[in-house]
Amino acid sequence: MKGESLTSETPRRGDGRRPPAVAVTGIGVVSPIGIGRERFWAALADGQSGIARSEGRLVAAEVPSVAAKVRDFAAREFITSAQLRRMDNCSRMVVAASRMALDDAGIAAATLPPARVGVIVGSALGDISESAVQLERVFSKGPAAASPMIFPNLVLNAAASYTAMELGVTGVNFTVTQAETTGEQAIILGCAAVRAGRADVVLAGGGDELAGIVCDIYRRAGALSGQHGGDEWCSPYDAGRNGVVLGEGAAMLALESAERARVRGARVYAEIEGDANFSVGAPPYQWPARAPAARVPLRRLLGDLPVGLICGSANSSRQLDACELDLFAGVFGGLAGGVYLTSIKGAIGEFGAAGALSAAAACLALHHQAVPPLCNLRQAEPGAPFLFAGGRGQAQPLGRALLCGLGRGGTGAALLFRRAG
Repeated sequence: MKGESLTSETPRRGDGRRPPAVAVTGIGVVSPIGIGRERFWAALADGQSGIARSEGRLVAAEVPSVAAKVRDFAAREFITSAQLRRMDNCSRMVVAASRMALDDAGIAAATLPPARVGVIVGSALGDISESAVQLERVFSKGPAAASPMIFPNLVLNAAASYTAMELGVTGVNFTVTQAETTGEQAIILGCAAVRAGRADVVLAGGGDELAGIVCDIYRRAGALSGQHGGDEWCSPYDAGRNGVVLGEGAAMLALESAERARVRGARVYAEIEGDANFSVGAPPYQWPARAPAARVPLRRLLGDLPVGLICGSANSSRQLDACELDLFAGVFGGLAGGVYLTSIKGAIGEFGAAGALSAAAACLALHHQAVPPLCNLRQAEPGAPFLFAGGRGQAQPLGRALLCGLGRGGTGAALLFRRAG
C-alpha cells in the first residue's frame, strides 16, 4: 500500500542483542571496470568509469546510447567444463565471480562436504538476450521453432544451477529476483542461511547482462541519459544528472559465520551485523519519489551505531537520487554532515544485480579504509547535507557502512557492514 512499509529485519535475540555477525571472507567480481576483486577496487578507488559508447546490437535503433559493458572477460579462465559452450553470458559471469569468491576465501570446495556449501544468486532478468531471440522465433514461426538446447538457460535459476554444478556443491540453492534490489536481497538470504546453520559457506550475490532489448525498454520509458537533452553521462547525486546509463556485471561474496572465520584464521573483509528489507510503495516500473516509510526499518537496523559511509543505489535519475537524499537525510538527521554518501553506478551503470557489486564495494571500502568516489561528480545536489568524495577515493577511517538499495515498485533492502576485528 502506498505510503506504508512492509518490513522484515534481522531478528534480535531474546536479550535484545544482535544475532551473530556473518563474515565476508571472499569477493569475486566481473564488472565493467575490471575482472576480479583487486582490479575492481583499484579502478573504483581511482575514479574510473566503465561507461563508454555502446556498439552493435546494444544500440537501440532510434537512440544511440552509452553503456557500461563488461570487457576483456575470458570465461574460460574460470570455467573449464564442457558446459561453457552452452552456458549463457549471465551465468558465465556469475559462475566466474563465484569461483573467484571461493578461491579468495581460501576455501577448496572439495575440502568441505558438498551439502554444506550453498549458492544464492540474484538476477533480475537472467539470460534476457537469448530469451528475446527465442520469443521472437516462437511468435513469428510457432512453438516448434524454439531451441530445446537453449531453453534451460532461459529460466532465472540457470546461473545458480550452473554455479553449483561447476563447483560441485549441493547445499542450499536459491534464486532471487527483486528489481534493482536483487543483489542485496540475495545476500540477505545468504546471511540467514549461515545464521540458521544451513550451510558452512554460502556464495551470495548476483549478476545481470546488458542486452539490446533492455536498452530499448528503458528508452521507451524515457529513462536513459540524454534522451531529453544534454550529454549522455551518469553522475549519481549530481545537480545536473539527466537519466540512467545501463550496465552489467556480477559479484559474489563468500559468507560464513564470524566464529568459523576466526577459527580457521580467514581474512575477513567485513562483517555483516544486520539487514532489513521493506516496501515503500511505488507504481510498477517506477522508482519511488519519496520513501518516508523506509526510515523506521533503517533506524531500527542502525540503532545507535555510528556509520561513516552510505553506499546508496542512486542511478543518476532525477527521481531516485532525490528520493534517496531525502530518505537518508531523514534517517541521519543532524549526523548527516559527518557521513559520506556514495553510489558506484557512475562506474558500473544501472542493472538489477548492481547491489551485489555495491556490497563488494562497501566491504572493500571498510577493508581499505577509503571512500569510493562519485564518478563524474560536477556539483552535488544543492542542500544535500552529506559528505561526497569526487575524483579519486579518499582515505577515511570507517567503522561501519550502510548499503541501501531502492528499486522500481518501491522494493527496498539494506545491509549493515562493520570493519572486521
